[in-house]
Amino acid sequence: MYSRDEIKALTDKVLNLAKADAVEVAFDGGERSATRWANSSITVNLVQYDQQLTLTVRHGQKQGAASTREFDDESLKAMVDEAQDTAQKARDNPNLTPLAKGAQDYVRVDAVEQKTADFGPGERAAWVKQSVDICEKKGVLGAGYVPKAYQTTCLANSEGLFAYYQYAEVGFILTCRMPTGAGSGWSGITGAKDLSQIDVAELTEIAANKALKSQKPRAIEPGRYTTIIEPRPAARLLSTMTGALNAGNGGGGFGGGGGFNFGGIGRPFVSADGTPKTGQKLFSESFTLKSDIGNRVLRQTPIMNDGAAAKPVTWIEKGVLKNLYYDPATARRQKVAPSPATPNMSLVVEGTNQSIDDIVKTTRRGLLVTFFWYLRPVDTLTLLNTGMTRDGLFLIENGEIAGPVQNFRWNMSPLVAFANISAVGKAVPIHTGEAYDGPGTALVPAIRVEDFYMTSVSPAV
Repeated sequence: MYSRDEIKALTDKVLNLAKADAVEVAFDGGERSATRWANSSITVNLVQYDQQLTLTVRHGQKQGAASTREFDDESLKAMVDEAQDTAQKARDNPNLTPLAKGAQDYVRVDAVEQKTADFGPGERAAWVKQSVDICEKKGVLGAGYVPKAYQTTCLANSEGLFAYYQYAEVGFILTCRMPTGAGSGWSGITGAKDLSQIDVAELTEIAANKALKSQKPRAIEPGRYTTIIEPRPAARLLSTMTGALNAGNGGGGFGGGGGFNFGGIGRPFVSADGTPKTGQKLFSESFTLKSDIGNRVLRQTPIMNDGAAAKPVTWIEKGVLKNLYYDPATARRQKVAPSPATPNMSLVVEGTNQSIDDIVKTTRRGLLVTFFWYLRPVDTLTLLNTGMTRDGLFLIENGEIAGPVQNFRWNMSPLVAFANISAVGKAVPIHTGEAYDGPGTALVPAIRVEDFYMTSVSPAV
């Protein structure tokens, strides 16, 4: 779908049509499809094919843009005319970023497995049937979502740039409930590039067993607990911090595809006098965060938004802040080199070989969290957030699951949580934002956090 030669011919055509001091054309297109099911029946099976060209032209310090979803000659000419007219009417902007020049040295990324690209409604239905059969045998009701994306992007300009990228990914998300509504369990993997990364039977067993075991939760007091946070809630917590790695003074933050970025102000990582806290130990030695461009599991784009080549960046290494993100405009103002990656590109939290069961066995007393939901900011200066647990919360005593407990509302800053890590599990692909498709996939492990603050009882199941 949308081969390199096909897109090259299209962008060349537009670049030749648009006469200006500088011209940039972006292409986005492909397939987004999904299957949803509930109560043992498929409820939605959808597919969307879309395509769009966006043209930007510059005349001196004036810039204008226009888009089209139709690629016939008449539509392309209309797009060019609209962009030219918009540029002529625009005010001068002396802060326009120079276009990327010539061919870039991109990290090689093999982001399309053919089986994943071809994964269609029949294969999705087979996954659903496999899951439903297991749910019925266990006496639980399953509701889930199988998203699939096969997308192509390209950025070309009049300076000789041609940046082309394709990716295909799939996910499996399942919530199991007891017919009485008395118990709930969740499991899932999202952003997988290889179908073999998803074991439908195993994920269904996990969600179903949690639903069965979460019935009749006991009441325990709110307070600070040693807390094992599974990869999905750990990814959501991480998303509340990544935007703060932006050294800019407003806007342009990167919140991990749905996380809260607080304007990208970077306050937690910049001293009162404006000096970055790079080189300071701010987190647990068990916490390493990097943008691993070219990662063989994630295989995300090696192309920056402006077409420049993205390169690996370590943001935090063994608890020490190593780098902040500088967008081109901020880099010019502060006279530093722009960052070769953003804090949501190929994001990896370094993991270990420990399973969640292994971490439970080394926990004297604490909680095991399956899911966080309804995350909201409380204090933007300290990144304090609040949220609730759901879909399986269990008490751990003497290295064993002692049983379910009622859900809690929690208050916690990721700055504190990632400073209080005492164990790290195996990293898996999972989205960091609220959505389960689109950008924002990361490799995130389960983590054990000391003194995680459960503030009050929540009515969630």
